[in-house]
Amino acid sequence: MELFTSREIKEIIISVLVITFIFSFPRFETFPIYLLVVITAFLFHELAHKFVARKFGCAAFYRAWYSGLIFAVLITLASLGSFKFVAPGAVVIYPYTFGRWGFRVAALTVNEMGIIAFAGPATNLLLALIFSLIPSSIARIIAFANAWLALFNLLPIKPLDGSKIMLWKIWVWVVMFIISIVMVIFYLV
Repeated sequence: MELFTSREIKEIIISVLVITFIFSFPRFETFPIYLLVVITAFLFHELAHKFVARKFGCAAFYRAWYSGLIFAVLITLASLGSFKFVAPGAVVIYPYTFGRWGFRVAALTVNEMGIIAFAGPATNLLLALIFSLIPSSIARIIAFANAWLALFNLLPIKPLDGSKIMLWKIWVWVVMFIISIVMVIFYLV
């Protein structure tokens, strides 16, 4: 099976560009900076889910949520950029793989679902740590965005990653949630 479908590549590019537009609006000179932020925070988060799901034998594809993207742009324009709402889409995981003669079912266990959910925020926390070690204002913005995205996704609300991690191992969720809170507060101070 190919790594990315042409539809998936198109939807990733659209999502990345729309999110970057939202965060750089109305100061478009910041577009290149926010493009780096979106790639490291959003895109790497989603790709982590995809690659781990594939390791468990699942088909996994990024799917844009076009209604969410349009709503996000409208909210940004209506608020003149003072309110940012982002709901671009997500990696959709099918617990089967496609084969020559149809598909093979792969029942995911709670452990596997937890590990797949863990991959996204763990990637964000790792990137936040790496970029926090680089002495630059752009690296600080990237580190904060990754810490914030990890914190948001760790909220124990379905369908966010936190709800799945809690079912898997609550202590892992607690540790990750505390680390993300500390990192977000560190960047806000």
